[in-house]
Amino acid sequence: MRNSLNWRNLKGLYKLYMEDSVTLKLMENAYIKNVLCHRKRLLDFKAGNKNIIVAKEGYKAYFKKELLPQYFYYKKFFDESELGASGLKQYDSYDIHTLMFIFNNREELRQNLTTARIFSSNVFKLKDSKYLENRPGLMSDVLFLLGVDDFPARSAKENQWRFVVDCPDPKYILLCENIDYLKAWWEFHANNIELWYAGGNNTPVIERISQRHLDLPLFYIGDWDYHGLDIYCRIQHILKEKGKNIQLITPDPNTAIYKPIKSGQHQSKWLQDEFSGLNRVVFSPSQIALIERLIAKNHWIEEQTIWPIPQIISHVSVPWKPT
Repeated sequence: MRNSLNWRNLKGLYKLYMEDSVTLKLMENAYIKNVLCHRKRLLDFKAGNKNIIVAKEGYKAYFKKELLPQYFYYKKFFDESELGASGLKQYDSYDIHTLMFIFNNREELRQNLTTARIFSSNVFKLKDSKYLENRPGLMSDVLFLLGVDDFPARSAKENQWRFVVDCPDPKYILLCENIDYLKAWWEFHANNIELWYAGGNNTPVIERISQRHLDLPLFYIGDWDYHGLDIYCRIQHILKEKGKNIQLITPDPNTAIYKPIKSGQHQSKWLQDEFSGLNRVVFSPSQIALIERLIAKNHWIEEQTIWPIPQIISHVSVPWKPT
């Protein structure tokens, strides 16, 4: 629900943070109305005047901790990208977050640029490989942010992008198979979680991880399908050679959203090999049971349906380790 906050909402909440009252229609946003007003009671209409919204006790502290980084993230993008906020009204929040991600990682993306279709599949993960080709306006804005005239006709041999959303005071490292959590990182930073992209062909970047990060608790989140779990196996092997362990964020089998393998643009399929060819020893007994259930029913669980923060901040000091 928080991701429903757009730039106009954030500007209004920032004005409320600075001035204690605003005459804006903030309550039209579900997160502001249901969470900030009704649930947390941090703001409300002025008594006798529903044209004015006032900040209540605790609002400033909450906004400073939870929403101010998100506000500055948007502001930096609109101030520096030169795209202009007015021209982006045609895009939904997913596209806006993706454009922000591209802008903030443009140097890394340019160094190893792929074809338009591969770029679309990797960066606009929830869409499809022809997403950019079918939207010339969005394609033009992406190329502008990258500072290139066009995508190459062929992809580079190694698509090893090193995407990291640095956290000022990291207490945990979360390696992500997909980049969507890196696009909306503010709740992770509020909990001192630094995000790393480790999907696709990017596992070699883990070999260059610094000792400072290795000394922190490490976690991995990805799709619970063959490709996502195979990446976890590879990361486990790399870190085991460094004498380190990583914990796999595990969905609750009772509340997980199970999807058929053949759903939408999903490409990963379970192998015919025993346990789909995955290294059984790197998983806990409960994880093995869930994987076997997925294989038997030909289902998978999407990364974006697994919320990792509670598992990370409540981790035990001596986690289960693979043999």
